Amino acid sequence: MDHMMIGMGRPLIFGVMHLEVFLMLASGVFYLICAFFVWKPFRQEKNELIGALFAFLLYQAVSMFFMGLEMQTMNMLYSNIASLAVLVGSAYMLKFPFSRFSEKTRRAAFLLSLIAALGIFVYFISTPMREMQLMNFTLWYDLVINGIVVGGSIIAIGIRTAEKWLKVKAIGGGSGVVTCCVVANTAMLGGAMITSSIFGFLAPVVILVSLGLARKKQKEVALNPAPLI
Repeated sequence: MDHMMIGMGRPLIFGVMHLEVFLMLASGVFYLICAFFVWKPFRQEKNELIGALFAFLLYQAVSMFFMGLEMQTMNMLYSNIASLAVLVGSAYMLKFPFSRFSEKTRRAAFLLSLIAALGIFVYFISTPMREMQLMNFTLWYDLVINGIVVGGSIIAIGIRTAEKWLKVKAIGGGSGVVTCCVVANTAMLGGAMITSSIFGFLAPVVILVSLGLARKKQKEVALNPAPLI
């Protein structure tokens, strides 16, 4: 994980960790808090969009926190846990693009993607050389599968829908996913850890704001229904 090595001479936070480590650990905690706020609408609405956003916040919380631990301790076990969280989370994220299919098809697609994710993880950790490559692969996998495929499909649904509250929710939620999985991961792959952390923090804020605005618009529609002609 050469792109994650902490440079010498950088200021320490609390005297024990570098800024990059602190930001990664703080991001994990922040994503977990944001996931808590999404848990209630997820239980109430029970749709694939909120499910994908909740899965995104939860797996990113685990991944970022354990990446921070790995950066602090240089223990590969924490890096592997972070990668596993992303790979398993991607299986839940991929349920969204299949939301228009039948229940049987959605279940089969989820099981296949979960098996594939676990198979990828086992393949990489089976040898020390491949294990060293796992995190780099995970970042690219997260960028393409969760960022471009899932995030892009969420935004596309938002663009096509005519309902304003759903448009806000989908475009905002998808933009949050893309901000983290594409922009932040690209920055991390390029070694720009501070930039990656900034966009990482921005992503859940975009999601929560969009969900809040969507709920507000939904209530306005309920209170002021269109007149029947």
